[in-house]
Amino acid sequence: MPAYAELHCLSNFSFLRGASHPKELVTAAAALGYAGLALTDECSVAGVVRAHAAAKELPLKLVVGSELICNAGTGAVADDGLKVVVLAEDRQAYTAICGLITRARRAAAKGEYRIGRDDLAECLRAHGMLLWLPDAMGRTDNAATGRWLKERFAGRLWLAVELLRTGGDRRGLAEAQALGRELALPLVATGNVHMHSRERRMLQDTLTAIRRKTPLDKLGFELHPNAERCLRPLSELARIYPAELLRESIVVLERCAFSLAELRYEYPHELVPAGETPASFLRVLTERGCRWRWPEGESPKVRKLIEHELALIGELRYEAYFLTVHDIVRK
Repeated sequence: MPAYAELHCLSNFSFLRGASHPKELVTAAAALGYAGLALTDECSVAGVVRAHAAAKELPLKLVVGSELICNAGTGAVADDGLKVVVLAEDRQAYTAICGLITRARRAAAKGEYRIGRDDLAECLRAHGMLLWLPDAMGRTDNAATGRWLKERFAGRLWLAVELLRTGGDRRGLAEAQALGRELALPLVATGNVHMHSRERRMLQDTLTAIRRKTPLDKLGFELHPNAERCLRPLSELARIYPAELLRESIVVLERCAFSLAELRYEYPHELVPAGETPASFLRVLTERGCRWRWPEGESPKVRKLIEHELALIGELRYEAYFLTVHDIVRK
């Protein structure tokens, strides 16, 4: 079977779109033999913590990303529905993606987001890998959009090909290959996954009905035509996609080195005076407070308790936390 990583996958943290929990997706991908899985909820990274916790126990590489649809063009750029999946290849890219999501969410009402091409270009100017999903409906000039993307994200831009057995796969693949040749962009296979197994199709349709506020039997073409937006066996993918597109998913996967395990709480450095460390300054403040509370000197019992607490804080490396709380309270 070919090696493959799914790079476009929505969980139930894409509200009323995804029909599976992050843990279900991660577990199913590992069971199918996938090399990796990118959790790419729409304008969100809310589900990646649960996915990370599940992936730690499995032979599966987890990639953090997000699906974004431009819906707020500014200046000469009209609202054009540009759709990309952004992946975090390193910590700087993760920071950039989170900043972009924050900007988009703050620009709209709760539960919505607003993002334009200028936001993409500014927030992701130095970090972030992009999978571009061309407009298959012919509503926009894909060649012009591709040139705009390549000018700004050259070397970290792919054209995503999603073959979902809708009856137009051959034509869609041929058009994607022609567009890739015209723009000199690499093509990569992705699955636009909304559920971990086909059995979730009924739930996924129900979520669509709720989102559209329309009875299920009245949705018609607003429903996905089949259950292909699931994690499919490698043998099926090998029959559907050209081998080079599947291999390219591994190329993208290998460039993504970021893990949530890299993250730690970061506290303000300016709270610690020059020449001090967080541990030494916490002791200074503790001794100062001790003299204020017990001017005549603390008892042996109190001293023993102070030393015990400082040792425990040091073992857990929580000094910066206590300094931050002290700074807040004293103001």
